[in-house]
Amino acid sequence: MSRFKDLLKDKKLMSGIYAVTLITALLILALVVKGPEESGKLVADRQGNIIGINRKSLDRSERYDLSLEIEDDKETITRDVTLTLQAGADGKSGIKLSKSESREAEIDAAVDNMISSIEYSREKKIRLPSELPDGTAVKWMGTKQSAGPVLVIIPLMYVTLVMLMAANSMKTDKTAAEERRSIMRGLPRFCNQLYLMMNAGLILSDAFDTISTGYETNKNCSSFERDLVELRDATDGHRISTAQVINEYAVKHDVKELIRIAAILTENEKRGSDVVESLERESRYLWDERKTVARECGKAIDTRMSYPLGLLLILLIVITMAPALMNI
Repeated sequence: MSRFKDLLKDKKLMSGIYAVTLITALLILALVVKGPEESGKLVADRQGNIIGINRKSLDRSERYDLSLEIEDDKETITRDVTLTLQAGADGKSGIKLSKSESREAEIDAAVDNMISSIEYSREKKIRLPSELPDGTAVKWMGTKQSAGPVLVIIPLMYVTLVMLMAANSMKTDKTAAEERRSIMRGLPRFCNQLYLMMNAGLILSDAFDTISTGYETNKNCSSFERDLVELRDATDGHRISTAQVINEYAVKHDVKELIRIAAILTENEKRGSDVVESLERESRYLWDERKTVARECGKAIDTRMSYPLGLLLILLIVITMAPALMNI
């Protein structure tokens, strides 16, 4: 529940969800509003058979999904056809009748030719033929035109996208939290080293270079220590204030303890204040904080161990009682 509240407080995530929701709602609205009415009207007789089409415009293509029943001598053949009435058609079909001796092939060829003639018609009101060229009777019936599976796919895509955005936000928050924990673990040592070296007479830039060099030779250094080495390498040879570099790093990771140390170093560079005493005080404070965190982690370990111990106790009770229960 607390994790859900944290996600609700993420302004970047919520802005993205609002934008995706708005776009999805507009797409669904467009699919719902768009329907057969936009493509003109189907003209039907009293029996409900479609006998004609009243096009809405001759300047654009229009699509109609129809069902065609062909009443042959022996059977009734049903075909689902899609008429795509072309804009600016010239009446040329380009489809020839099949020369196959198969009756079904002849019917398919005649239907294709008839559909092609309708699609390229230049008439606004089109009367659908009631028979094939050989006299076979046909019936046209309308089918329901809808967005179909698109109305199902869009919400699924929306839910998937929102879940991916939430998962990415949680991953980013987890990474940021791990970085802050790494900084808090390594900061007491860094502050203490900085205090000792500046108390020995080194200036800030030399002390920072010496500390970073020591971290570089350590193969088991933390991510915070690796970041300090990268900061030293990135600013090596540049006329950039070391206090400014540390302050930018602290602001980037939003660690108030490191921001406070950076402020002390910046104040020393600008006004020449006593940095040694301030660093000593910060070092003691950071070590006390680290001890407090270590004690809390130790208590948490005891709590976590209670669950496996409870399971072992239940298992022990079952093993002890099993022989007695089997002999009953």
